Amino acid sequence: MAFAPRMFKCMLVNRQIQRFLSHKPRVFAAAFFSSIVLLGCSSAVFSDLFVSYDEQIRASRYQLGSGKFELASDLLDEGKRGDNSYYLKQLEKGRMSYLAGDFEQSQTHFTNVDEQLSWLSRQAEYRLSTGLQNVSALATNDNFIEYHIPVYEQVMLHHYQAINYLHSNGLESALIEVRRAGLIQKQAMQEAPISLEEQLRDYKKQYDDLMQEYPQLSSNDKALDNAFQNGLTFALSAALYLAADQEDDAYIDYRKALALAPNNSYLQAEVARLGKKLSMSDYKKYTPAEATPLSKQQGLLIVLHEQSIVAARQEARFTLPLYNHNRWETYTVALPIMSGNAQVSIPQKLAVNGEQFGTERLVQFDALAAKQLQQDLPGILLRQILRVITKDQFRREVNKDKADDEENWANALVNIYNIASERADTRSWQTLPALAQIAVKALPVGELTLEFEGLIEPSTNITLRPRRVTLVLTNDLGSPAQVFNL
Repeated sequence: MAFAPRMFKCMLVNRQIQRFLSHKPRVFAAAFFSSIVLLGCSSAVFSDLFVSYDEQIRASRYQLGSGKFELASDLLDEGKRGDNSYYLKQLEKGRMSYLAGDFEQSQTHFTNVDEQLSWLSRQAEYRLSTGLQNVSALATNDNFIEYHIPVYEQVMLHHYQAINYLHSNGLESALIEVRRAGLIQKQAMQEAPISLEEQLRDYKKQYDDLMQEYPQLSSNDKALDNAFQNGLTFALSAALYLAADQEDDAYIDYRKALALAPNNSYLQAEVARLGKKLSMSDYKKYTPAEATPLSKQQGLLIVLHEQSIVAARQEARFTLPLYNHNRWETYTVALPIMSGNAQVSIPQKLAVNGEQFGTERLVQFDALAAKQLQQDLPGILLRQILRVITKDQFRREVNKDKADDEENWANALVNIYNIASERADTRSWQTLPALAQIAVKALPVGELTLEFEGLIEPSTNITLRPRRVTLVLTNDLGSPAQVFNL
């Protein structure tokens, strides 16, 4: 794989630095160190190291919000395999192709990521490479580390891939994808997270000092139990299970979605309907709704609506006091934050045959992204503390046995490098929706017109079949509605 050449290249760089420092005047060491890191280790990832990810994708996000999906994709340089953010950009490209209606291309992007994730799960060598990347990140920033795709983003990868398969009449393939999404969420819930104390060990005090200045997450984010589960994928899988006549599985996933959105009346009604039909003795514990069965003259309309674009991680700079070499010193560090309040859920108003109804909230991806950042913070801050110490030790080594004028030049060179390389890791899947909502309606069979309020496309034709599912996917970014008669 592409990481291996970089791994050996960076090992060679380390040897070159050590050899140079042992034979040349240290006054030039800082400049040499900077050029080696730049040219020897990261020529393919220059932007990732010195331009924050939110800046790289800002123009694409703007065009995405304007409904110009192809232009948004063209503005994002995906780089090449081996780049630290290559597979994250494949996720971005996959989502943008999906919105543009190029489902085949979207499937290709997501397959690239899926294959990489499967490969990584089998490679012991990758763990060695990751360790070397972490060491190198102490001299640069966290963007030097290959992007680790968190659980909720892996789930959404399979979510959109399932929809891509539906466009090629691949219900069985789509079912495989939603099962994989469910398995990922289940495994994540079973794995105990590493404790804060274990991650920080001897650096707990520095962590506490920095956390006094770190912005707090919103109350909605704090209330979220985990960054793994989302009701949108559970609702999609339930719809697909209904289409495949696997009502037991649909009932289970509707219950999971309801646990995450307990006030959603549509989920309450579906849990009640399926619970009674399947003779589940305990279904009334999960829902206050009365069970209303589908008649032979009705079909089931399920609308899944996506709203806006998820909030992006941004860079903020903080002052970090560290007690080092018997004195207090102050360092400026760059860290990722998510500022502002979560976006407000706006119901999508719908109408069929003059009957009006609206969607209700399923999941807020802003909250999932913020919770993920909260869970990432201990590791981020630990690496930042170690990076400050590493750079300070390097500066001291450069200045050893120097005259005053030489020390001033050395300090200047080290400071220039430190400022240039001090960038927060703002990487995350930033073309996901901000929120997702659902509406479920039993309607008379036949050809009907579903009307939308406020969308670019005001209506679409749907076909309801007796006791079958018609799935409609919409978003407020400008894509036409996707209709599946399942």
